[in-house]
Amino acid sequence: MNTSIRLPKIHKYTLYIIWAVLSVTGLYFAYSQDWKKYDPSEFTVYSLKVHGICASLMLILIGTLIPIHIQRSLETKRNLTSGISILVFMLLLALSGVGLYYSAETWIALVKIIHIWVGIFIVLFLPCHIWLGRRRKRLHNYK
Repeated sequence: MNTSIRLPKIHKYTLYIIWAVLSVTGLYFAYSQDWKKYDPSEFTVYSLKVHGICASLMLILIGTLIPIHIQRSLETKRNLTSGISILVFMLLLALSGVGLYYSAETWIALVKIIHIWVGIFIVLFLPCHIWLGRRRKRLHNYK
């Protein structure tokens, strides 16, 4: 039985690039519009559009992780705590992202706060998940 949870390089780097663009555009938008309260510029609008496109792509890419990375990790019980945490927070991001557009006006402020803080958490925590997996691989000589 193949127990490798490694992704092909093209898959891995596509995930990293989409995640990086998603993170940068989200952090930029939150900083400029929610914290500094700058007037929206053409660049801000463009960055939000790129953020939305990358979010859609990231959902597809997360789906592609299920048969290779997630299922095999569950079977071999590798890096479960951080991996399941990442999935839960990604689900919260997806739901709060939808909520930003479709929730009642009275909920928008709360949904926005949740989306921003969960996004910041993911930006910080996903590299930790990757580091933990690589560290464990080195320590246990997994494929």
